[in-house]
Amino acid sequence: MTEPRDVVLVTVDSWRADHCGFMGYERNVTPTLDAIATEGLVFENAIAPSPETNGSVPAIFTGAYTNPDLESDAANYTERTRRHMKTSRTLPQRFSELGYETAAFTANPWTSRYFGFDRDFDHFEDFMDENLSSGLVEGGSDKRGLASDLLAQLLNWYQGQDMFMAWESFYDDVVDWIDDADSPYFLWLFLVDVHMPYFPPDGYRSRSRLLTYPANVSLFAGRYESLFHDVLVDTYDDTIRYTDDFFRRFFADVGDEPLVAITGDHGEAFGENGVYGHGPEISEETLHVPFVVANGPTGTVDRPISLRQLPELLPALATDGSYEPFLEPTVWARNYDPAILVRGTNWRYEWRPEGELLETRSNGEWTPTDDPDLARLGRELVETYVENERERSRLLEATDAVAESAAL
Repeated sequence: MTEPRDVVLVTVDSWRADHCGFMGYERNVTPTLDAIATEGLVFENAIAPSPETNGSVPAIFTGAYTNPDLESDAANYTERTRRHMKTSRTLPQRFSELGYETAAFTANPWTSRYFGFDRDFDHFEDFMDENLSSGLVEGGSDKRGLASDLLAQLLNWYQGQDMFMAWESFYDDVVDWIDDADSPYFLWLFLVDVHMPYFPPDGYRSRSRLLTYPANVSLFAGRYESLFHDVLVDTYDDTIRYTDDFFRRFFADVGDEPLVAITGDHGEAFGENGVYGHGPEISEETLHVPFVVANGPTGTVDRPISLRQLPELLPALATDGSYEPFLEPTVWARNYDPAILVRGTNWRYEWRPEGELLETRSNGEWTPTDDPDLARLGRELVETYVENERERSRLLEATDAVAESAAL
């Protein structure tokens, strides 16, 4: 085993793969990352565990979903996530076991200490103490209605918190922590600038505020008028361009010493299947994310990889540079509708109670197909995944029962 490397994981909220130059995007929105990807390791088929943060990041941190049961359980999301983060072996825990100092800076309330994400970090900053809307979260985010959600967004917009918290507002704190950290260290950064609503700062805005504000209001109102489509795509790209500037500044400050893994927690839709944003669809747009590693191995990997592999993958990259053991012929993702995706290198199978969708990719384009062998393989893999998850659910229930009995 080589000397352990310092490791930085940067997660970019709502970042879809095909809006990056190094993934084939024609717009020049990621010049820094394009240069990094040229000299780094690129996973061309990285798949998020879920099309939304509250389903994806807990799985990225632990390798397992918070709720093995495929049925929706939104009402108990808060306690379920807290229990999951408390009882699971987490990504920072694995680094701590290797003697790493650990820290996190996250501007996303879904990954705050409120849900237990601070566990196993020596230093954790979620900026919730200064958040004007934090009182609205008490009692459970699941119980907030539309009015309180809108009020929270207005308060956060005024203060520059939550999804409006620009990376520049805590950048100096990050660099200060790195300067004081003992090596080896593990640092997690969660950037939210790309998350809707899309409000790029001055100097990065390609559209007038007179258009960007009503376009974003239309998203929150659930009205996805085609009139705003181009505006939303342009402002989304502007936020990516702004985030790319984070990497330009960050690599200038830290150089080539730490191993830096960069990915999205899920993607974003812009009218595909009539959907904007993320959450309801297990589509290519909401699950296929960029994933590049700098200052480590080099090359391009086309076999699929699930971000649920990160708890094992990152320590391996940091200690011996290996990643091949974590590549698979197929990976899977899900939401709680329920809907399940099986994803190969050039084929994908979606299963829902109301039907299935099979697609293959050729020349970068996905098209539906009726290949009976692939369809049968997709069904068999879904059945296997579902049974494995149900077995895990039964084991967790049995463990809880034993623990409760012992406590009597």
